Amino acid sequence: MAKTRAIRLSDKEEALISKFLMVNPLFDFSSLARTSILSFIENPQITIKPVKTSGLTKERVKHV
Repeated sequence: MAKTRAIRLSDKEEALISKFLMVNPLFDFSSLARTSILSFIENPQITIKPVKTSGLTKERVKHV
């Protein structure tokens, strides 16, 4: 079943999204969000750095 999710956007992000949607009428916000999220999941282009978990129990780490 489909779910609704919420995100917070800064005024600058909202303005950029609005501008993009105006010049790309194929998308509405929901379509853009779904397409972008799925594209990122399939091909992430971001470097994520790990952090050490020393001092945390294994049980705690699972829930962080």
